[in-house]
Amino acid sequence: MKRFWTGGILKKFLLLIKISRPPLWLAQPLIFCLGLAYGRHGFADPRFRWSALMVTQMVWLSFPVCLYTFGINDIFDAASDRINPRKGGLEGIRLEQQHRRLIEKAALGAGIIFLSLSFLTRNVFNIFYTSTILCLAYVYSAPPWRLKTRPPLDVVSAGIMGFLAPFGLGFGFVDNAAALPIQAYYFTFCVMGFHAFSTIMDYEVDKKAGDTTFAVAYGKRCAAALPGIVFLLSPFFVESFYVKIFFLLCVFLSFFTAIHPSEKLARHFFLLMYPAALLILALWLVHFIK
Repeated sequence: MKRFWTGGILKKFLLLIKISRPPLWLAQPLIFCLGLAYGRHGFADPRFRWSALMVTQMVWLSFPVCLYTFGINDIFDAASDRINPRKGGLEGIRLEQQHRRLIEKAALGAGIIFLSLSFLTRNVFNIFYTSTILCLAYVYSAPPWRLKTRPPLDVVSAGIMGFLAPFGLGFGFVDNAAALPIQAYYFTFCVMGFHAFSTIMDYEVDKKAGDTTFAVAYGKRCAAALPGIVFLLSPFFVESFYVKIFFLLCVFLSFFTAIHPSEKLARHFFLLMYPAALLILALWLVHFIK
């Protein structure tokens, strides 16, 4: 039995964990909760109560949805991942051909269950946002669409998948999801900016692999300056002092990278901005709950 777990199922499960990028598990559940916080009958409403379906969908946005998204990504990015020095650890693995079938089945299963959960809500907007995440995650990586190589569609799809859709899922449980607050659209543009910035660190690898990402198409300086410009608008959309400080930091890092467009520097800055964004979002949610 010990040999069975060590040599079979356990190894496959650990592979799925690595594929799903554990550092990214928290992002969409936190954004889902932000949607709950902004809704009229959300955290600020004394009558707010968690439902089993609400919790299940929020949790499913972590490991399972990441497995679906990055599993598909790794399948179709196998060629570029083999020459990418970032791959092999927490930032993604180099997928071996022998594991492709396993990843396809696991990703498909995660996607089907996610869609089934949305139908259980009997909410048309929940089904819409769930379908949006699943469809965009597929066409982002898979040919013939491969939006990853069709900028600016790469950053647009990343913003919708990464913020607007998970926010809408949470918001729809406590308010009218047809009328999202203006902040939801601004933060979607912020995530688009973050994604544009993230393409800088793989500039040479993507160029060599023939993948025309945002940075390859428009240049590293543009990919750094764009988020800086978006972040500069934050005082018009947020009131929290520490959130403004966070965006100010991002403005500085973005424009500094635009002046010194180093791939290594961009990677270090992105690895600083991402956990900082999660921390700020978590603190902001605590404020909403209070």
